[in-house]
Amino acid sequence: MRLGFLALAGWLVAGCERPAAAPRRPAADAAPPADTMVLRAGRYRIWLAEGRAASDSTGRACYERSVEIRTDSSRTKIPLLYVLDAPTVLDRDHVRASLSYRCHPMAVYRVELASGRPVKIGDR
Repeated sequence: MRLGFLALAGWLVAGCERPAAAPRRPAADAAPPADTMVLRAGRYRIWLAEGRAASDSTGRACYERSVEIRTDSSRTKIPLLYVLDAPTVLDRDHVRASLSYRCHPMAVYRVELASGRPVKIGDR
């Protein structure tokens, strides 16, 4: 009888272990950040616009933002370029931006301000 009780108690204690924490995911219902102007380069303004929620392999959440080049009369989205940090000025015609994937910088791009054309210039 006592052995049966101990076995049952051991089984209950083992079943009460705290489960491993699941990786944190960005909340699907969380409001994305508003568009934010991050840089001026001559007549061009660089904005971080809508983006995507992401998480790295450890479950750390982040929000990767798209990049837009705006003037008084136009808006140019940089295709498939999602970033964590604001682009920086390279020269009067180009900015430098780091492509992000799953919350990590993957590659560095030179982006032409007049057309929005990105060209890969290196890996991170």
